[in-house]
Amino acid sequence: MMSSRFAPAICALLAIALVPTFIHSYSDSAVVDGRSTTAIPEALAGYTSTPSGRNATWGQRRFESPDWTERIYADGRDQVRLTVVRSYDPKSLYHHPELAVAYGTDYVRSEVRHFPQRPDVPVHMLYTDRLGGSVAMYVLHYDERFVENPIPFQLRIAAELLVSGRKPMTLFFVDDLSVSESGAAEPESLSAAAVLFEAVDRFVQGSSEAAR
Repeated sequence: MMSSRFAPAICALLAIALVPTFIHSYSDSAVVDGRSTTAIPEALAGYTSTPSGRNATWGQRRFESPDWTERIYADGRDQVRLTVVRSYDPKSLYHHPELAVAYGTDYVRSEVRHFPQRPDVPVHMLYTDRLGGSVAMYVLHYDERFVENPIPFQLRIAAELLVSGRKPMTLFFVDDLSVSESGAAEPESLSAAAVLFEAVDRFVQGSSEAAR
């Protein structure tokens, strides 16, 4: 028989163990941060845009996201497709998002770069050729921070989720539809980079202003 002197300690441990169960089973564990893809304007970096025509159910089907947008930004012959998705399922966004966003494009090489104009933002680069080729870029944003390596990120939030609610991740994905430009220029000079960074800034700044 267990000694009664251990009862308080055991009760305390059981109470602690029940915290994650309560948070995720008996309450709405989703944290609403006040941000929205609607903060991103239709004109970015001197480019005007039109809707891409993606099916309205696409975001929910692929990312469990009701909050997403996709537009084609153009300036003359230059065209950039910007896709922004928010989801409480981070893995659906950081694990090969190109398979959903740019389905059918064969990317053969990837890397993470910090551009001179925005060294604070890790940009995930995708190339259709090992020497360059067509380029796509994406940025991951979670809880006021940018995500460079998803593996330590996932380990960190796994611990956080034991005692806190779920928070949304935001994916900013651009692919430069002007193939001739993207194949010849340095990534930091591409139209896609300009659209990407302004979209990130407008999202963060716009949401912050709305919260005040």
